[in-house]
Amino acid sequence: MVRKKKHQTELFEDFQELKGSEEEILYFKTEHQMYRKDPIGLDFFSFLLFESGNGTHTVDGISYEINGKQLHMIFPGQLHSWDIWAGTKAHTVFVSNRLFKAFENFFIYPIDYYKKHPVMKLSGRIFQEILDEFKGIDRELECNHGMKEIIFSKFRIISLMFNREVLGKLERKKNNKLEPILARFSMLLLAYCREQRSVKYYADRLGVSANYLNVLCRKHLDMNANAFIAKEVVNVILSELLSTGKSVKEVSVDLNFNDLAGFSNYLKRHIGLSPRQFLERSGIEEMR
Repeated sequence: MVRKKKHQTELFEDFQELKGSEEEILYFKTEHQMYRKDPIGLDFFSFLLFESGNGTHTVDGISYEINGKQLHMIFPGQLHSWDIWAGTKAHTVFVSNRLFKAFENFFIYPIDYYKKHPVMKLSGRIFQEILDEFKGIDRELECNHGMKEIIFSKFRIISLMFNREVLGKLERKKNNKLEPILARFSMLLLAYCREQRSVKYYADRLGVSANYLNVLCRKHLDMNANAFIAKEVVNVILSELLSTGKSVKEVSVDLNFNDLAGFSNYLKRHIGLSPRQFLERSGIEEMR
């Protein structure tokens, strides 16, 4: 019988203590050589943006070459190790697991897809835009009166830019596992989900039947088209609640819900929390 090897786990609370902070999003900058042979887990989410450098980053047993203008992701429960060479410059954003559970809808495809593709080569323009948001998070965290809404909105912007890069690469890549129709479906959702939540609307725009769109979603995303639409609608709702300063009622009107009760029930059905419960859990209800 083979005994399964136990691995250490990095804890978010340890990094909070290191920073002397109770914030649930943390920023770190690294400009020195780092090496770890044995894989280690983590109980939080990490965005790792390489500005320049070399080395290898191993995630769940697969090694990835480190280069400049790369974005790496590590999800709670994954194992990673690293050999980061001298001269490497990297920026890291950590998000507590509690907060990430509310934010994981920000990733347009199922989390398992990103776990299998944890490294993204960025264009120069997108890299600079994401780097600006990383630095913005750092500035806001360093501010004595930093606002959670601003920090959360910057994380949302990073996710949106990353999703845009994923979709662009899928459209250009031949024979990709996520059908080109789904990439176009995702683009349409980003543009129109505030006004349109009907499967038929998107199927008509794509020139396919609603049934065929459902088949594609089930085959590649393990959810039907309605659930995929709801996922992006929820993204927008959470982003609006966290970062715009609008009231719950104002957000419900902006997203074309008929009444406040229907809006509240919609969010609770998809994330298990009403809008006000979500704000309370995010620590910003007192600002409403």
